[in-house]
Order: sequence, then C-alpha cells, then structure tokens
Amino acid sequence: MNIQYFVDRRKKLGLSQRNLSDGVCTQATLSKFENNGQIPSLRILIQLCNRLNISLDDIMDISDSTSKKIVTSMNDVEFNLITSEFDKSWKIMKKIDVQLLKDDKDALMQYYYLKGYLNILDEGGDLFDAVFDFNQILTDLDPDGKTIFTFLAYTGMGMVYAKQEDSDKSEYYFSKVFNDIYGMPIDDVSKIWRYISIIFYCGVYYSNQKDYETANTLLNYGVKICADNHVTYYIARLYLQLSVNVCDTEGTDEEVHELLNRAKVFSEFNRNQNELIEIDRMIKNCEK
Repeated sequence: MNIQYFVDRRKKLGLSQRNLSDGVCTQATLSKFENNGQIPSLRILIQLCNRLNISLDDIMDISDSTSKKIVTSMNDVEFNLITSEFDKSWKIMKKIDVQLLKDDKDALMQYYYLKGYLNILDEGGDLFDAVFDFNQILTDLDPDGKTIFTFLAYTGMGMVYAKQEDSDKSEYYFSKVFNDIYGMPIDDVSKIWRYISIIFYCGVYYSNQKDYETANTLLNYGVKICADNHVTYYIARLYLQLSVNVCDTEGTDEEVHELLNRAKVFSEFNRNQNELIEIDRMIKNCEK
C-alpha cells in the first residue's frame, strides 16, 4: 500500500491530520495509518481518500493503467488551476497523448475541460482552442448533458464570450448553468471541487455584470459548500471576490477588511502565494 502518496497528498492540500480526520475518524486513527501502516476500516479509508480527491486504487496499487496515471497527473492540473499555477499545468497537459484516453470517456472529458480552462485563464491561452475543447464535451462526449463536465463546459463557453465582450452569448451559457446549479448532485470530492469552480466563475461573471445580488448569493453559497465539505482552497478566492463586490457597491471599510482578512487567513493556511499577492494589493488599495 502506498501510504506515502496519501501523506504527500494531504500535505500538498495543506491539511493537518486533525483537519482531514474531522468528522470521519479520530486523529489517532489517522496517525496510526500514516505512521504505522495500521489500516482503518474500508468505510473510513474511502471517506479519507474522497477528501483528498484520490481513489483507493491510488494507494493500494490496484491499477497502474496508462489512463489511470494520466488522470492522476490531470488531478494535479486541476489543483494548480485553483492556485493559478498555469505554467506547471501546461507542462503536464502538453505531455499527455489524448489518444491514450480514447477508451476512458470521463478522463477524456477531464482533459478537454482542463485544457479549455487553461486557454481561458492563462493570458497566453487561445480562446478559439477553448471553444473547440468545450465542444468536444458538449457535442461528442456528453451530448445528453448527464455529467458535471457539461456544466463546466457551459461555464467555460460563458467565460470565453465574456472575454470577447459578447454579452448575449455569455449570458446564454451562464444562465444555462445558473438555472440548474442548485440541483447538481455532488457525491464525491472531485465533483465538489468542480461544483465550487462553477459557482465561483458564475459569481465572478455576475460580479462583472454588476449584478451583485446574484453574484453575492452564489459566492456565499460557495463558501457554505466549502465549509460543509472541508474544502479550504476555494474559500479565499470566494471571500476575495466578495470583498471586491462590497468595495464596488460602496460598502463599509470594515466589511471589506473583514472579508479580505478572512481571505488572507485561508490563503496563508494553504500557502497560496499568488492569492496572497492579490489580497495584499487589495488591502493596500483599501487603505488609500
């Protein structure tokens, strides 16, 4: 059993043993597993793995298939997108031979969704490529819209047209997401991360449209989902956008500073340097 992979993943996510075990098992149980190899019950092990967004296969070496290894690397890309580490993400994505995923539809959709978002979020990305990537999901891989990848693709398409300042098309895609966002099933950790991504980018879109009521409702809902599921990385970004919205609507300095301080606490906890730079910039602007 590859317990070191489990430990490395926990540390990469910035989680202490107490954070990870909270609500699942005692810290002592987790410590015995990590330090002495004493395996807890299967139910507990599955819950712990779900929180780390890894599978039992990853630590039990049940499968070493090519597509499984690629998915593991794409999970790193998904994490890097949250921390805005685009160069690292491109290096990983450019090494992937998409033909090796042709028999794994979920992995293929993950590939196109990640590539599409990288093309949007990275300044050097290609928006036309992003449209192609999302259409692979919407027209070929999930034409019936049964997976969360369809909603990620809708969100991505909305982001593309928002960047092009085409309000009609961007609103078309974001409204398709918004109409269904509260009913999406989120029954494992990978879905939770993706679900929060959708909420966040929808919140940013409506913030930019000056529809602060809709934006703040979404962003606060995202904070609740993070808190309920012990997902700390997105909370800083959500609080940061909320602080921007409060500032734009001439809220009090006290409200803005409280939100920025919350964002900074979580960014420091997660050691997210890119986020801390942005938060410090906002704090300085508020002090002027």
